[in-house]
Amino acid sequence: MVNLPKEQIEKQLERQIINLLQLAWRGRIIKIGYDEAEKALKKGKKGFLIIAEDIAERTKRNILRVGNVEYFQLFNKLLLGSFIGKQEVGIIFVPETKFGLKLKSLIAQYTELKRR
Repeated sequence: MVNLPKEQIEKQLERQIINLLQLAWRGRIIKIGYDEAEKALKKGKKGFLIIAEDIAERTKRNILRVGNVEYFQLFNKLLLGSFIGKQEVGIIFVPETKFGLKLKSLIAQYTELKRR
């Protein structure tokens, strides 16, 4: 197995996450925005949230209060929005499908690598 530098692995994971988010948006798998995420959580849908790093604390607290759901904080609102062709996106709800589990796995690897 080839040992790649941490930065290169990080970039590859980031690219894979972006590609999956774009694919999920085109396939209408994910829900974007506070209202859509809140609707999905209130309906009892299983999944996780991707929350922008620069989202207001109050908004984050409110959405997490709606449902006891796992979440990841990555990228900023402008970046999340640019991935899917929007201005700014603060919250993305990803349902727990095979697709969602793959994305969750990549994000977990990415955040673990960032922490080191």
